[in-house]
Amino acid sequence: MTKPPPFNTARRSLLLLGVGLRLWGCSAVTLPPLTTPLPPRNEVQIESYKFRVAITDFMDQTGLAGDLIKTIPDILTTALFKLDRIDLYERAPLRGLSPQDANTKIQELMEKRMIDGVITGAVTRFTGTQKTLVIELRLLSRNQAVMYASDHTLTFQGRRVMEVNRDDVTAVAKAVSSAIPTVPDIEVANKVMNRVTLERGSDAGLIEGLTGYVQARRQTINNPETGAAANPAYVIVAEIVVEQVGPDSAIGRIVIGEDITVGDTVRFK
Repeated sequence: MTKPPPFNTARRSLLLLGVGLRLWGCSAVTLPPLTTPLPPRNEVQIESYKFRVAITDFMDQTGLAGDLIKTIPDILTTALFKLDRIDLYERAPLRGLSPQDANTKIQELMEKRMIDGVITGAVTRFTGTQKTLVIELRLLSRNQAVMYASDHTLTFQGRRVMEVNRDDVTAVAKAVSSAIPTVPDIEVANKVMNRVTLERGSDAGLIEGLTGYVQARRQTINNPETGAAANPAYVIVAEIVVEQVGPDSAIGRIVIGEDITVGDTVRFK
């Protein structure tokens, strides 16, 4: 009867070592990376992601414009809406108000952060024989910065029932829209009390009166099946209005929110 060959203990040790290394390698791949969790941030709600304006009835300094002081703002609202650069507050609550009541309403809307600016206008000249009128138009921000101011000549037709040329009003809308620049996201460089310093200024197209919301990075939660982020990467923690603009920096006043840290980014409306 032949004896079984002696068991090779060295080979057995190498085999076990190989299996162990294989198992250890698999577990190392599946372990999640060690990350430092981001602290929770205090979120705030904003009313609009675009620069929202209200348009009041125009004033008639000539006494001859009639209902055009109401119809021109209505047409201007529609024209601005079609251009899709500015968000518009509903005209109905503002139509027919006296100048004093309109100012009170506008102030209330700004305090509630319902609007970022207001467009006012006045008919300064009216020529019935030439069928033209001149309007003085202004766009004011929440902090009363003049973001746009210009005179525009409009043509109209009719006598008792006057209709303004809509193409002329569309040209006005384009001029107002272009006064609200498109600005890249800018980081917060410093925060003192209710003011923030931004890392860029007029070099990025910033102007006084612009409104922006401050974004903070949040801890993302990934879908275990797809690996895609299941929640937004940023949370809105504040809203600011630009008060001072320099060549390469700017200062903004905090309207709402306090949880702002250096490195947060401001996205402008």
